[in-house]
Amino acid sequence: MFNINTAKKYDIPTVASLNTIMVDGTGMCGACRVTVDGKTKFVCVDGPEFDAHKIDFDEVMVRMRAYKAAETEALAEYNK
Repeated sequence: MFNINTAKKYDIPTVASLNTIMVDGTGMCGACRVTVDGKTKFVCVDGPEFDAHKIDFDEVMVRMRAYKAAETEALAEYNK
């Protein structure tokens, strides 16, 4: 598995695409809000590609789990 700290250690330029956290694609819902280089960005408007060394990945992972219960429920309903 890729570790961003390894790339940072060797000063390897790294770009991350965060398109998987978009909901409406307009920035209105705020679901794709992330912190990049200490500033608030919206993936659907300002991205989805960002310098991976500047992304707050802890925040991204929390946001990715925000809809997990709803997604699990929807998948179960779909599979009926």
